[in-house]
Amino acid sequence: MMRPLYACFIVAIALSAALAQDTLTVDQVLRRVLETHPAIAQAEQNTHAAEARVLQSASALSPEVSTEASYVFLAPIAQLAFPGLGEFKLYPASNYDAHIGGRYTVYDFGKGDAVVDLSRSRVQTSRDAVELTKSTLTYQAIRVFYAILLLEKSIGVQNEQIDALRQHIDITQRRVSSGTATSFDVLTTQVRLAASQNQKIDLETAAAKQRAMLSQLLGLPAGSAVHIRGDFEQTSIPLNSDSLLQAAIRQRAELKLAQDAGLSAGLQEKVASLGNRPSLKLNLMYGLKNGYIPDLDVLRGNWVAGVKAEVPIFDGGRTDHQQEEARALMMAEEARQRDIQRQIRSDVEQAVTEVQSAASKIPISELQVQQAKEAVSIAKARYEIGTVTNLDLLDAQTAESAARLGNLQALYKLILSKYELQRAIGANPLE
Repeated sequence: MMRPLYACFIVAIALSAALAQDTLTVDQVLRRVLETHPAIAQAEQNTHAAEARVLQSASALSPEVSTEASYVFLAPIAQLAFPGLGEFKLYPASNYDAHIGGRYTVYDFGKGDAVVDLSRSRVQTSRDAVELTKSTLTYQAIRVFYAILLLEKSIGVQNEQIDALRQHIDITQRRVSSGTATSFDVLTTQVRLAASQNQKIDLETAAAKQRAMLSQLLGLPAGSAVHIRGDFEQTSIPLNSDSLLQAAIRQRAELKLAQDAGLSAGLQEKVASLGNRPSLKLNLMYGLKNGYIPDLDVLRGNWVAGVKAEVPIFDGGRTDHQQEEARALMMAEEARQRDIQRQIRSDVEQAVTEVQSAASKIPISELQVQQAKEAVSIAKARYEIGTVTNLDLLDAQTAESAARLGNLQALYKLILSKYELQRAIGANPLE
């Protein structure tokens, strides 16, 4: 038994190691999160449990069959004495009884069917809960993935700035040696270099935290190296608010769950209304036992058949109060549905606005990058001929880095706003 378990353990370690070494795209990350995350497994098992409860409820509509065997020793034995005939035992000392019995509810005014329908409605609730869990994890993974991508690209920009500052320090030191610059210029550049290095450390720390979150989502061991690849793709997306809102009403898992709860509350009210209805049950039993006259010790076949009617007369108002509770819950769920619909409408409108705003900033940030690059080129040329100071050149280079980082931020916000719009309408990002 230990060898298969050991082999499975080795395979799991190997798979985790392979996953940690992969360079993952966003789609690969999402699929692996959906395949391995325990929260989804938990939600799916809750669905299996709900399905099992449906079968339990349906079993009440089927006949029940059971067997029973017993032995009873009685003493003293009652006897009757007749003159000239001797004594007669009224029952044996050893009593044996073995029988098989069946019970079946012939009619219960639909109470059993109502309970089954209620259980089935809760299965659908569990299924929609699975979809909500998947959606939550999917968009959480998306946010982490693109946060890592933004930080990695920002670190790249910071590295380029650090390299440029180091080259500038070398140039400035040569100028100091030739007498065309002062040590103040070197010191100023070194201060900018230290600030850039600190910013890089902050970016690397933030990236490490996001990679740890991604490892947790992927189920990798702590400290595993996670590598991703991707870009901030600028894909077009329709922004018709009316059609997007209709899609959200159809697809949002939160609204489906609220509708499921409303349906279950209605079925619960139906079950409660049938609580004091009569029921008709049939009992049938066949078996072997002794104790029959004239030979008390001989086992003989016997059977019993009966019909039982149960008619509740007074239950202290329990049924009425159960109906009142169920109706109140149903009205509460209807109010919750209206509230969720309002929230969905707000989510869609806000997401559309965010996409429009983020898209409008892209050309502005791209123009800023272009202008900043031109400014650096001009500043370098003028610095070479001595018409601008070292500080002017450093300011131009810092402005270029800031513009590039701003462009990355704009691209990041645009792609996240598009995914947020997909989440608002309940869309699956893998489709």
